Amino acid sequence: MQRKKIGIWLLAGFAFGLFIIQPLGLSLYLYDERGDTGNWYVLFLKTIKNTIRFGDLDQIFKNVLFGIMGSSLVFMVFLRNKIFILTKKRNDGNAIIALIKDGENQFVEFKATLRWDLRQSKVNKQLEFVIAKTIAGFMNTNGGKLLIGVDDNGNILGLNQDFETLKKPDKDGFEQYLMQLIALELGTHLCTAVNVSFYRYGENDVCYIEIAPAKTPVYLSQDGRSRFYIRTGNGTRELDLPEALVYIGKEKEQYN
Repeated sequence: MQRKKIGIWLLAGFAFGLFIIQPLGLSLYLYDERGDTGNWYVLFLKTIKNTIRFGDLDQIFKNVLFGIMGSSLVFMVFLRNKIFILTKKRNDGNAIIALIKDGENQFVEFKATLRWDLRQSKVNKQLEFVIAKTIAGFMNTNGGKLLIGVDDNGNILGLNQDFETLKKPDKDGFEQYLMQLIALELGTHLCTAVNVSFYRYGENDVCYIEIAPAKTPVYLSQDGRSRFYIRTGNGTRELDLPEALVYIGKEKEQYN
């Protein structure tokens, strides 16, 4: 897929060099040779017509030369963007490592897995609820960062065991499942408050989730009733109804 994309861009660059750079450059040269007199646009159109004269060996050579020039320019831009993306990814990856080393706090939480119970060696739906609860707590406070694939001690465990429980056992499948969980447990409208990315360290992937504070109170449904969670210290705490009403009242400006 990546090669196909590069090939399309190189062909587009070749056409750009052939039908834009060549006629533009040659027409400007001829216009200057004539002392900047006459109609430059007419020269430009004439040069384009000459471009498609494939019976002229000199013109064919020019076409190939300018086509390669256009492809080279496109390839340089592609490489520059690729290098920029890779550099940003590496810098972000280093920032995640620093985040892990600093440990959990009011704005950072680690979870070893999304749904695979490491102790029981099976899928545990309760772990999914814990993930949803943590996200809700961040949304009801000041936002935060959740890392899945990292245990409480900051050890990177990866996501392979979670991947194996999914119909699509890869990062895309993991993200899709996570967003479905958020939509189901918290509400589809809250999916936009979550940004998911992945970073690889050795053989292990880490899911990094940035969570923005919600503009309205976020409730999590369990056992037939709505529960309200907030972030306190390095943990997530449920507030009972009186506490929740007081908290929402104090934080009212947050939801305006």
